[in-house]
Amino acid sequence: MDANRPFLVVPKLVEQPTWGGTYLAKLKGWQKRAALQNTRIGQTYELSGSSQLAVELSDSNDERFVEEGVVAARVISLKNLINSDPKAILGEKVYNNHGKMPLLIKLNQAKGNSFQLHVRNGVVDDRWRPKPESWYFLEDGYISCGVRDDADVREYKAVCQEIEKHMKDLSERVVIGELLVSQAREDAITFISQRDPHRFVNLQHTSKHELIDLSLGGIHHSWEEDSENPLGNILFEIQYDVMDEFCTIRSFDQGKIKDDGTIREIHIDDYFKYIDTRPQNNNVTNLKPTPQGETLLATPYYNLDLLDIQQTRTINVHDSFHHMYVRDGVVEITSYSGVKIRVSRGHSCFIPYCVGSYTVQPVEPSVLLKSYIYTT
Repeated sequence: MDANRPFLVVPKLVEQPTWGGTYLAKLKGWQKRAALQNTRIGQTYELSGSSQLAVELSDSNDERFVEEGVVAARVISLKNLINSDPKAILGEKVYNNHGKMPLLIKLNQAKGNSFQLHVRNGVVDDRWRPKPESWYFLEDGYISCGVRDDADVREYKAVCQEIEKHMKDLSERVVIGELLVSQAREDAITFISQRDPHRFVNLQHTSKHELIDLSLGGIHHSWEEDSENPLGNILFEIQYDVMDEFCTIRSFDQGKIKDDGTIREIHIDDYFKYIDTRPQNNNVTNLKPTPQGETLLATPYYNLDLLDIQQTRTINVHDSFHHMYVRDGVVEITSYSGVKIRVSRGHSCFIPYCVGSYTVQPVEPSVLLKSYIYTT
């Protein structure tokens, strides 16, 4: 098919019964759909190597435009589109450097996430691979980010080990029927509150439209629960696409026990092997980049621009495909081949490199997040 056009991205909805919610469905204008009434959505995939792109539908407000696995109109997989002509779709430099769609872009409604980190770029390990990631908050949030300057790292590790030993014991007792899972969860809460692993890390309230850049790697991070913020953390997340099992190193899982009594794998030794404890890299202020013009974030892995669209603009793709997420408003995006799509708040589109340039016309004043890769 002709790829010289913009495509609506068909989002993949990921249900998370323990920490998701209704925010993301409402954001996309789908809150009245019966199928989503009692569904807690924790994530939506806005771009990945396996994304589906709408071929027939051109308006994200079309009632036929729904999530991956449900949409009945014709779609094409991004993987197949890339395979048809990878340099035309991704850009020659992007394809030569990565050989695939390298980005994963998600919307999240999350809280109570595990203490974790990703290794820094350049680290060679039999299992762990770097996964640069950055968070743009769509609402106020609450996180832990970095270890405290005054933290005793040896004591911190000992506390994590003590909690992990206790959690394994609780898990085993539930599995063999000696303890109810509800009893184990209550026990875990009490045990963890007495050890208080949060005293070793920086706790930070974040503001709407604030950006936290974790692409350096080696930095502790988590999404926390906060009584003042019952929705949890609502954010746009851009990252290098690596499966969790190969990149996410956990030291503490907030005492979570699954209904069957099992618990998630924890990697305490590796967490403390690879954590970067240098004070300058654990200062949250240093993880908030200063915008340069429209560019919110420029890293070796991805760029993120914020576009305030008040009138029609022509945008050139330069070296890379573009991903556009509409934070506010409604826009019409038209390629020079004449294909036009309408993208509303909460939705995304993909623009192949071969489009060359395209116009963005506001149906109403709009704000967009543009993701792309800058290569030298």
